[in-house]
Amino acid sequence: MKKNILKATIVAAFALIAGMNVYNAQKSDIMSGLALANVEALAGGEGSGGYTKISGKCSDPVAYKTWVSCKRGGIEDCSPSDC
Repeated sequence: MKKNILKATIVAAFALIAGMNVYNAQKSDIMSGLALANVEALAGGEGSGGYTKISGKCSDPVAYKTWVSCKRGGIEDCSPSDC
């Protein structure tokens, strides 16, 4: 009788530990997915977030100035300006 109670206690302890490990493993996957989503969101603007800069000389009377136009899709930073 005592052996049966001891066996049942060992089985219950084993099942409890196994259940806790499964719970912790599932919890870690959720955090990994959240971390992955954060990394993707932060890196999303790096590849195609730049501009293509187009520039030219202004006409008289401000021929010393240069105009700048910016189009999305390049790798440069750009600040547009008029004559």
